[in-house]
Amino acid sequence: MGIGPLISHGRFLWMGMGNACNYYNKMYGEFMRVWISGEETLIISKSSSIFHVMKHGQYICRFGSKLGLQCIGMHENGIIFNNNPALWKEIRPFFTKALSGPGLVRMIAICVESTKDHLDRLEDVTAGLGNINVLNFMRQITLDTSNTLFLGIPLDENAIVLKIQNYFDAWQALLLKPDIFFKISWLYKKYEKSVKDLKEAIEVLIEQKRQRLSTVEKLEEHMDFASQLIFAQSRGDLTGENVNQCVLEMMIAAPDTLSVTLVFMLVLIAEHP
Repeated sequence: MGIGPLISHGRFLWMGMGNACNYYNKMYGEFMRVWISGEETLIISKSSSIFHVMKHGQYICRFGSKLGLQCIGMHENGIIFNNNPALWKEIRPFFTKALSGPGLVRMIAICVESTKDHLDRLEDVTAGLGNINVLNFMRQITLDTSNTLFLGIPLDENAIVLKIQNYFDAWQALLLKPDIFFKISWLYKKYEKSVKDLKEAIEVLIEQKRQRLSTVEKLEEHMDFASQLIFAQSRGDLTGENVNQCVLEMMIAAPDTLSVTLVFMLVLIAEHP
């Protein structure tokens, strides 16, 4: 346990998981060995290598601290960081079905319609000097598209986008914190609030979805991702917490990853027309 392991562990605590991984990948390439909580940990950013690791049972995958995952609602729950294999296998088909087949075919038309609609309301994201926050603009479009495909309940895009950003800040900050961090409430209180705000907002939307499903005449016209989960809960296959977390994770995915990718794409097109 020399100075190197202490520095690498300290870097993760200080920078957060994403920033620290990016730092090491930039400095040393696609494979890097660090120490976290005294444990040897490999950072792998090469997709083919990740696939090789994830498909074999003899590897151990570091998903973060138990308390950190519990705080953001992902400990043995949801799909992204769920480290309960039995529940993960139960939940995965819902995501697979939602992201393939007819849903995938509809996605292009919905994306186009959402983009046109948001361009017509461009003044909503235009600042006083005429500047546009392009990243937030793309986040609103991707959130609207996800909502149309997977939930189908009217929502306040500005408010939800802000809550998603705060949730990701909490996610990165908490994932690899030592257990003692969670014993000092003032250290993680603001992150806990960020997680709670988004979870409560999603729970309200899901409850509205339940009420809508109970009153519609033709259920088949409203059978989307959220509906499938709600009916799975009514059959006893999933808990309410499982349903809420799965919908939350489906709704947070695109406004973070896809929006940033699209902004870089737009910048490249602008620079190289």
